[in-house]
Amino acid sequence: MKFRYLLIAVIFLAGCDAVQPEDTSLLVVEAFVMSEQSLPEIILRQAAPLQDPYQLDSSTAAMGAQVGLTLQDALIPYRMQRPGAYGPLDSVIAVPGESIALNVQWEDQLVTARTRIPPLISLDSIEISVSDTPVSGLLLDSLFIDPTQIDSLGIRALGTGAREGLVHLVRATVYWEDHTGNDGNDWWIRMQLLPTLTQDQRLSNYFLSSEVVQPEEDIPFIDANRRSWSGSYAVPVASQTDPISQHGLRISIIRCTEAYADFVSQSSNPGEYEPPSNILHGRGIFAGLAVDTFTVSIK
Repeated sequence: MKFRYLLIAVIFLAGCDAVQPEDTSLLVVEAFVMSEQSLPEIILRQAAPLQDPYQLDSSTAAMGAQVGLTLQDALIPYRMQRPGAYGPLDSVIAVPGESIALNVQWEDQLVTARTRIPPLISLDSIEISVSDTPVSGLLLDSLFIDPTQIDSLGIRALGTGAREGLVHLVRATVYWEDHTGNDGNDWWIRMQLLPTLTQDQRLSNYFLSSEVVQPEEDIPFIDANRRSWSGSYAVPVASQTDPISQHGLRISIIRCTEAYADFVSQSSNPGEYEPPSNILHGRGIFAGLAVDTFTVSIK
């Protein structure tokens, strides 16, 4: 069994080396167009090998580029405001439902991208529930393992050093209205529960679904126009009598394109592989977003 795990690790590391980019002259683009807000700043940087330290300074900034966005057949020119950061010369609002195109000429490279601006999204209501008493499970480093899955996962049999622990479970159910109609098939949803916990309280919620990225049409309606999603996270405590520690919870909902959904879903460990990109002849992400957030106090 030990040999099997070693073999898997070797194959994984070899695969990581295989995807490292050879061309470090590629342009890397980062820009997020927020629905019904002013057009965004566009960040342009030069690519670097994945194994090398990356400096976010003028040494990696792509300077001297010609940048423009096209929205509703109108060209909006950009100008560099600081090394690698370009801003629009005119104040223009991103119109929901419209397509927007990016064109960048840098040295001998022509980089293009296109996205759509999603309809606005707003959290309609939120329900929060906290377990009355702590529940037991296994703590493996920073990972909380749901007690109902311990036997099926065979954690104890692996001899991993997991220990018994107690946590309070927090469950949040959020609701929002969806009036996208026939256009709804184009949009994805990213939902996040982001508790503000101290370092020693932070646990990986892999088994508790504190985040989801999926097509909006796959999230069920609860009535004619409202959709709903529920997620949970864990807060560790020392004993059965300990109350949950007071903390803030930021709930974020993002309506986005499939390109952005792919980007965030596969960018959890950028040091090991290149995340997907919708930039033609370059790397990075150019995406339209509609965002709403709400913060509550949990105690």
